[in-house]
Amino acid sequence: MARALGLSGDDAAQSIVSFCRSRVAKMVKSVASIQTIWDFERVVCAHLNLEIHEIWTDEELRNFSLRYARDEGDSKFAALDMELERPDTFGVIYQRNKRNEVGEFQYVAFVDCRGKKALRRFFTRWHEIAHCLTTYEQFEFPFRRTNATDIEKDPVEKLMDMIAGELGFAEPIFRPVLRRALDNRSLSFDTVEEVRRHFCPDASFQATLNACAAQVSTPVVLLEVGLGLKKDQERALKDRQLQFVPTPAPKPCLRVLRSMPNAEARKIHLQIHKNWRVPSDSVIANVFNSGSDGDGESVENLGSWEASDGSSLADMDVFVQAHKIQDRVFAIISLASENIGQAK
Repeated sequence: MARALGLSGDDAAQSIVSFCRSRVAKMVKSVASIQTIWDFERVVCAHLNLEIHEIWTDEELRNFSLRYARDEGDSKFAALDMELERPDTFGVIYQRNKRNEVGEFQYVAFVDCRGKKALRRFFTRWHEIAHCLTTYEQFEFPFRRTNATDIEKDPVEKLMDMIAGELGFAEPIFRPVLRRALDNRSLSFDTVEEVRRHFCPDASFQATLNACAAQVSTPVVLLEVGLGLKKDQERALKDRQLQFVPTPAPKPCLRVLRSMPNAEARKIHLQIHKNWRVPSDSVIANVFNSGSDGDGESVENLGSWEASDGSSLADMDVFVQAHKIQDRVFAIISLASENIGQAK
């Protein structure tokens, strides 16, 4: 993709993200006023000849499918319900057969907002926009955005998520809202909710949390924690299914499912590795075992995090904020020295 877009550099993914950032900047340069992220989206979609439809009911799905299949004589739209039937498919984008008045391609995206999928509608819109921004030849449509936690995503879909996370929370619009919410305070879950409420209530809490961590000026690591297996245990579990006399199944324990250090955290090597087991005395474990959704915070030392080979993380005091949602705990890890007096 980078080569086809005429990009060079050692990091293809970052080159593509920078390309999208520059392309969008040119689109909005001549616009007199952009007050909200929705204004921003409208300008970008107009330049891309992209129309986005949200689907809230089965009836709307059938109507869109019939309308585009009939009006454009394109049979691929007749299969729209099949494209969106999976519970982990949130959106789909098509290249239309007809072009606009100057001969440019036109595109249409459908965002599935039925049931719990509505929680991801904002991010899905920008994921589909990202696909449109990175087109370099005839699309191989349809593209899907999936979020199955047990399936490794396609690298292109991961890249689209990176672009969506940056452009959907465009710094010139998002940063002032974040700065006002922080007001010289450290990032917290309450701050994230305040930012979400003022920036875009339609954005999910998790997407807003990711954006806050990425754009905050202090070192922060975000964790998503839940029950899981080590990689060798996952392999053993697959092998076990082929055994004539199955061995006992490995038991999952509380592990880091996702770890996202921001740029400032990477500079000082503040990092917690994916798949590492959570110490039993960490506030993260206490919140997870609490039996209901809740919160907790404490000052801890990263040296208490140990791997099965005996290695441990750096001897560093950190401030840990944990927030449980169903069977997951989300944690904000920051330097304890920046949070003196806040720990309970």
